Amino acid sequence: MQITGYSSYATNPYAQTRSTTKSGASESGASNGEVAAPKTSAADAFLAEAKKTPAQRIRDDWLARHKMSEEDLQSMDSKKREAIEKEIAEEIKRKLSGKDAQRGAALNMVA
Repeated sequence: MQITGYSSYATNPYAQTRSTTKSGASESGASNGEVAAPKTSAADAFLAEAKKTPAQRIRDDWLARHKMSEEDLQSMDSKKREAIEKEIAEEIKRKLSGKDAQRGAALNMVA
């Protein structure tokens, strides 16, 4: 049994298709032969995350838990930013030294 429109994939597994709108322009916004900037793929996002150091991941996690971004941190006054940077540095030190794991050493294994 052959599925209609599947034959192009069977002959060329790397073929890419573009869906078009009624006007004939692609949905990515490129028209008249212009090439749209590629969107960040899942693989690109994974590679960007994999390249981060453990300290960078801990910092990003801290900021996400406190619903902040690097831009928010940079726009703060210096005293408040310094206090937050100190708190982040303490968490990085605690997590990288393994002391964070010791804090929850008593676990209920019965459940």
